[in-house]
Amino acid sequence: MSTHKRVPLRGSAVFKLTSPRRLAEMLLIPRSTLERLLDFGDSNYLVRHDRKSNRTIEEPKPQLKLVQQRFARLLAQIETPDYLHSGVKGRSYITNANQHGAEQACIKLDVQKFFPSSSSHYVQRFFEETLEYPADVASRARRLLTYDGHLPTGGNASTILSFWAYKPMFDEIDAAAKRLGCEFTLYVDDMSITGKFANRELQREAAKIVALYGLRTHKLKNFSPGQPRVLTGVAKTKRGREVPHRRAKGIADLEQEEASATTAVEKLRLLPSLIGKLSEAAVVDSSWSGRKNAMVLHRRRLKAGISR
Repeated sequence: MSTHKRVPLRGSAVFKLTSPRRLAEMLLIPRSTLERLLDFGDSNYLVRHDRKSNRTIEEPKPQLKLVQQRFARLLAQIETPDYLHSGVKGRSYITNANQHGAEQACIKLDVQKFFPSSSSHYVQRFFEETLEYPADVASRARRLLTYDGHLPTGGNASTILSFWAYKPMFDEIDAAAKRLGCEFTLYVDDMSITGKFANRELQREAAKIVALYGLRTHKLKNFSPGQPRVLTGVAKTKRGREVPHRRAKGIADLEQEEASATTAVEKLRLLPSLIGKLSEAAVVDSSWSGRKNAMVLHRRRLKAGISR
């Protein structure tokens, strides 16, 4: 688990802000700037469609982005349950996958369109009930961090805030897993449960809990003991941690494209992406380090040849 120093919720900088003035002070902005941002509302965002992911991205404009980054940093300092691996320093998609072996049964489920489906009602409730803000201060905090009644897909605080807003839901799923001696982990909305009783019945129970909060599950998957499984982008097999086949094929295709390029300029255009993918693969499985290092050396030689 993370060795980074964390603070109790009640001792955090975001706890129990009793006035708009104190909220502005915590955000390191003048009260007038706070109110101006609130007046702008949803026009504080740049909305675009990302064709690659086929998603609508709601990105805060620079001044609101700084405010959301401040919120995200402070929320990330608060102690969280061991099952959470996203939005927290020292944890990642890899530490999430590390909590699960391939020897036992495993179930997976995601929340469908989590951020667009999230309700600002749960964000308001988090500020009022958990952080103990008066209603007017909670409303201001909610409006700074939501877009059109939900968490913005490009919001800087959306990842960690999605956990806090729906923590009661995730706690219920964790309790259901623990009751059966199973291990539950969460990465944003990607839920994995491993154990002897990680079966369809437990998966249905988790899906029902999610439905009680007005959300829907999808990508429900089940794995029998010993069956390889991909958890948050990491393949878990009896041999240990591996790069998933789909990602390995993508790297091989890019390597082939680079090898087929006829000029140094074309190769240098492809190499940053290839080296980045190999670096990620090497983090998952160290046996990929040699290929990454070879490509780094290859790029260095190509650059030296062009500069002569």
